[in-house]
Amino acid sequence: MTSYDRSTFYGLDTTETRSQAQQMDANAENLGAMVNDIGALMESVLWLGPGAQRFKSDWDGSMKPQMQEAAETLRGNAAEMKRRADLQDQASA
Repeated sequence: MTSYDRSTFYGLDTTETRSQAQQMDANAENLGAMVNDIGALMESVLWLGPGAQRFKSDWDGSMKPQMQEAAETLRGNAAEMKRRADLQDQASA
C-alpha cells in the first residue's frame, strides 16, 4: 500500500485503486475457473444416489449461477474502480 500523509491527501489513490482492481479481476478469473473445474468434475465422476442427485440439482440450480454471478460482480466492480481512478486522474490533471 502506498504511504501518504492522510491529512494532506484528497481524492482517490489511483495507483492503489488500479492495483486492487487488477487483483479483483484476477480473483474473478480464478472463481470462473473454479466453476468450470467443478462443472467438469461433475461430468467426469460417476456418482449415483439421492445425495448425488441433490447436489447436482443444487449445483445447476443455484450454486453454479451464484458463483458465476459473483465472478461477474467482481469484474464489474473492478471495471468501476478503474473508471473512478481514470476520473480522479482527469480531475487531478
